[in-house]
Amino acid sequence: MAISATGLGSGLDIKGLVDQLVSAERQPIATRLSAQEAKASAQLTAVGRLKSALSTFQGAVEELADITRFQNRSVTVSDSERISATASAEADPGSYQVEVLALATSHRLISAAFASADSVVGEGQLQIATGAGALQIEITSANNTLAGIRDAINASATNPGVRASIVTAADGAHLILSAASTGAGGAMTVDALAAGSPLEVLEYGAGTTNSLTEASAAADASALIDGLAVTSATNTIEDAIGGVSIDLLQAAPGTVVTLDVAYDRKAAQDAVAAFVSAYNGVAGTIAELTGYNSETRVAGLLLGDAATRSIKEALRRALGAAVGDTSDPFRTLAEIGVSTANNGFLSLDATRLASTLDTDFDAVGQLFAREGDGIAVRLKAVVDDVLGSDGRIATRESTLRTLIEDIGERRTDLDRRMEAVRSRYQKQFTALDSLVGQLNQTSNFLSQQLARL
Repeated sequence: MAISATGLGSGLDIKGLVDQLVSAERQPIATRLSAQEAKASAQLTAVGRLKSALSTFQGAVEELADITRFQNRSVTVSDSERISATASAEADPGSYQVEVLALATSHRLISAAFASADSVVGEGQLQIATGAGALQIEITSANNTLAGIRDAINASATNPGVRASIVTAADGAHLILSAASTGAGGAMTVDALAAGSPLEVLEYGAGTTNSLTEASAAADASALIDGLAVTSATNTIEDAIGGVSIDLLQAAPGTVVTLDVAYDRKAAQDAVAAFVSAYNGVAGTIAELTGYNSETRVAGLLLGDAATRSIKEALRRALGAAVGDTSDPFRTLAEIGVSTANNGFLSLDATRLASTLDTDFDAVGQLFAREGDGIAVRLKAVVDDVLGSDGRIATRESTLRTLIEDIGERRTDLDRRMEAVRSRYQKQFTALDSLVGQLNQTSNFLSQQLARL
């Protein structure tokens, strides 16, 4: 049987009346809380958009604030099979002629053939030396085989960079000693120490029996740079040209390779273009979030927001202040082709920027990355502060999240109060219903009595 909400005594729809009264009392407050929550949530999203734009801009100014990143050098070689090269910011632009005479090689010695890796060689003391040091091992009955000697060499704590291995060929097993490093300084000598020792079959070097065969000599790399002889223990030449590292790949005496070092203008132009684009991204985001459309009468979500206004002013000051003093070639962005429009956006004249880079490449870098007051340095400081854990963005986000949480708590309180209101109304209407019921019973009784008269 369905439960009726109609008053038993009065016939009133008590539940419907209570619902309507509670709803009427709740509605204004609930509507106000929902509007406040929607506004705070929208503002939090808006702050997130601004934060994202600032993060992109932060990456752009980091590139320009580091002078070593801005002042990259490009390197080209006429024959990439012979050499390759890289250059740091310290390298002076120029053209060089490189001729690779010989590559650096490591020392390699090979023993005569033994029946197998388990063949006994003999016992005694064996010393192996290179320019980096020497190792001395004791060969006993426990390790007197070809394999045992190999393992003893490789396991020595004083090994100066010698690798031992065994190759088994058609004629038998050969012990191979290889210097780990290239260059003449890696040349090995092997000495059995005691005269007449059976280990003399592994000797090599001055004053020894030279029982080992030299498969590869220890030699430095050699090259001519602009006709000047240079050598290196490795196949990399580091110090011949300041700031330039040259890898020798293939010896070709008589073949000259041209190596050109130049300012990396494209990287610089791309960095400036990225900076302009990222700044305009921030400016556009701020303009949208703080603007007012007079036609639609719609205000930006952060219109009048003090934190956003403060960020905008800090960026504008850092961007517009002159760098250095009157003796510097470039002091403002306008001088290198970056101008500011009335609406605060930047525009880039690529032709003028290219011209200033050709005129004084390093000075353009200093305009952005000069220590203390370079434009990118100042802007980076502003953005780092704004995006920091205690910066304006984090503070604004925290304030809005706290507000949203507070609205949630106030809505919970509202629910609690409305339940109390509902209970009060329910009691009042139930009492009214009971009273009406009693009155109806009295009325019926009186009507019956009157009818009998």
